[in-house]
Amino acid sequence: MNAQAMWLNPWISGFSFAESVPQWLLTACGLVLIYCLVIVPSGAVMGYLERKLSADFQARVGPNRAGPAGVLQPVADLLKLLQKQASRDWNWREAIWLLVHTMALYSTVAVIPLGSLLLLVDTDMSAFLPFWSALVLALGTMFLGLSQGSVPGWFGGIRVAAQALAGAFPALIALLCAGIRAGGFRWSEIAAAQSSSPLLWTAAANPFQFIAFFVFVISGLVLLGIPPMDAAFSAPDIHGGVSSHLSGRKLTVFRLGRFYGFLLWSVIAVVLFLGGWELPFGLSTELRNADSPRLLQIFELCWLLSKTFLLVLVVTWIAKVNPRSRVDQVTDFAWRVLSPFSLVALIGASLVAGWGAL
Repeated sequence: MNAQAMWLNPWISGFSFAESVPQWLLTACGLVLIYCLVIVPSGAVMGYLERKLSADFQARVGPNRAGPAGVLQPVADLLKLLQKQASRDWNWREAIWLLVHTMALYSTVAVIPLGSLLLLVDTDMSAFLPFWSALVLALGTMFLGLSQGSVPGWFGGIRVAAQALAGAFPALIALLCAGIRAGGFRWSEIAAAQSSSPLLWTAAANPFQFIAFFVFVISGLVLLGIPPMDAAFSAPDIHGGVSSHLSGRKLTVFRLGRFYGFLLWSVIAVVLFLGGWELPFGLSTELRNADSPRLLQIFELCWLLSKTFLLVLVVTWIAKVNPRSRVDQVTDFAWRVLSPFSLVALIGASLVAGWGAL
């Protein structure tokens, strides 16, 4: 049995697929199901919660017209954007940007860890694959700025690239800290090294791992340009920004890519440092003993997404109460603060792991 067939066995048993179905068809179905049942609904839920949270901070009502309590506002916004049409044709640079973003959106869905039975790819390099997808998203955004053919667009693309490189180094070092404690970089190994109890999470294992968790989350904000670290996307600073000329479908793709990168990074942070999908009260063991793979998949996915949404809301709350930093301040903070702290965390995590082995 090859590795792909081994990873697809939980899908075959969990969704009652016939064993005669080709592996490529099962893989395609898995990607479509993850994207349609997890990514898109998560974007709608988080978009609604973020707008309500922002309205509460600013003493506004927020969405309240589309559907009960405004719950259908994300759907209304999506339909409104899809109806708009671009005023000019795309050039070859915009085609490259769309290609890069599409690759990052759809290809990395296969490596998102969503549960013990929802792992389409679980290799020794699994933890690094979504990390590189974040760089691909940054590369696509840089192409978007260069495609404008204007001085503000070029400067915007260069700022995005500089900020992404500044955030990539400390994030990679922090990822190594979690792998050192787990003894590998497979999603299954990283999750098995933790427990449902917060005291046994990687972030709470020792002070160095907590520093690594903090550095990993903040570096992701720098790498992806998430508020308040979104100086590279600031429209007033460069008279437009990299996305000022987008509208309609292109703006929908851009916003979806931005949210997908943030969601992907938050899921990785939860799996690496916050216990992943391990269910409390021994539910995982009981469901496995009861031979209920479907319930186990659903509960693990809901538990993982609950912690992910909570992390996203905390970051959003911090972003709403802090001013946006300039791009030079963001890059200096990444190189002079986050990078040294990540190296200290790596050295400390290595010493703790070596002491435990002795």
